[in-house]
Amino acid sequence: MVTTQEEKLEVLQIKLQDFIQNELLPYEREHGLNAEEDIPREAIQWARKRSRELGFYGINLPEKYGGQDVSLKGLCMFKEELARSGAVLWGQVIGEIGGPLRIGQMLESFTQGQIEKYVMPVVTGEASCCFALTEPNAGSDAFAIETTAVKDGNDYILNGKKHFISAAPYADFAIVIAKESQEGEKGRITAFLVDKKTPEHSGFELGDIQVPLSGERIHAELNFNQCRVPAANIIGEPGKGLLLGLKRINTNRASHAAGFIGMAQHLLTLSIEHAKTRVQHGRPIGDFQAIQHMLAEMATEIYAARCMVYDVVEKIDHGKEDRAGTSMAKLFASEVNSRVADKAIQIFGSKGLVKGHPVEKMYRSARMYRILSGTSEIQKNTIAKALLKG
Repeated sequence: MVTTQEEKLEVLQIKLQDFIQNELLPYEREHGLNAEEDIPREAIQWARKRSRELGFYGINLPEKYGGQDVSLKGLCMFKEELARSGAVLWGQVIGEIGGPLRIGQMLESFTQGQIEKYVMPVVTGEASCCFALTEPNAGSDAFAIETTAVKDGNDYILNGKKHFISAAPYADFAIVIAKESQEGEKGRITAFLVDKKTPEHSGFELGDIQVPLSGERIHAELNFNQCRVPAANIIGEPGKGLLLGLKRINTNRASHAAGFIGMAQHLLTLSIEHAKTRVQHGRPIGDFQAIQHMLAEMATEIYAARCMVYDVVEKIDHGKEDRAGTSMAKLFASEVNSRVADKAIQIFGSKGLVKGHPVEKMYRSARMYRILSGTSEIQKNTIAKALLKG
């Protein structure tokens, strides 16, 4: 019988490894899935349905919402495991891309009606959502958002544009952060649930698909033109919308860092295999000290990043909010992932330069993650402020 959180995590991790090797990767090979092409909706639904059956989908949610109520450490363990697999659908397994991980930290802010209409369909994998904060003129400076929400009777009228919103291409609704522009309430930032399917939200349109370095087609613009939203769709308190986003920062950065470690570990595994099998001058290139040193440096940095991430999540799990620590983890893990990817390219030589090679694709992704979810410079700002504040 499983009696402790650690035993529970161990059992779930073994179960996850089995699923990845015996179901997820074979499914992707059979259907020829490619992260740089549009992923069929049925593939996404299959991954969500099977993951939910096995208890992985929304694994961090409370049990009453169908989750496993695992700790942040557990979430990071599973995210690292999935990222190191190299699977195309790995973000769908625990519900990160358009799933429960988008809303898990905001559950207490939803009304019962919102939970039934919006949250539960996401929890069950029947619907997808996206979190729409970033704008063309508001990236690192979230307070610079220009999307407005003007009260009109029992509704609000939204106007503006969001961009580079992950999961936007297939989201059924969006959590939209907008600035109220009504007399006496200048600058209040509020969060709204905006449903793409409802006729009264006809002013809500999907804009251009925005393809980043990774080649993934999961980001897009969202356009709001006189989009009418019921006041009942406000999440939490009016004027507290940005705080909802901030609630996600610590857990997001920590879990992203764990994902970077998984990616780096996958790169290291591929590099080791190549070093053993690639023969030059009559022997495997792994016999050459230059290659050995690169592998040693990669492994050492990954180990250091892993220690940092799990030290931070242990603190958070025990009730200590550590924004500087999570910023350090995100900063270091993303930079390590990028350096590991660079060394992997060097080890693979010309093969690693070929468009579409696993190492080449991961090199592009690694570079992207030094910007997404808070740039390296923003992380340094957070760390420095904490140091100077004492």
